[in-house]
Amino acid sequence: MKKRLKAYAWNLLVAVDQLLNAALAGYPDETLSARTHRKAEAGQWFWRSLRWFINGLFFRQDDHCEDSYLSEKERRHSPAELRG
Repeated sequence: MKKRLKAYAWNLLVAVDQLLNAALAGYPDETLSARTHRKAEAGQWFWRSLRWFINGLFFRQDDHCEDSYLSEKERRHSPAELRG
């Protein structure tokens, strides 16, 4: 039960993150952290600054935004039967 509750909470956090990104004119199925990494790698100064800020919030990870971007590319947040 505890594992299912943790997965449920994680799914809700991802959904809120995607909603925030979509509300800020981003892709609806992309997290703000993944978008930040993608835009920062394109050299956009605002996104580089935002990446620094977000990575600071998740200081326990080496690079939260890059991890989020790779997770999006690999569709790790999707159920196994939806990954292609």
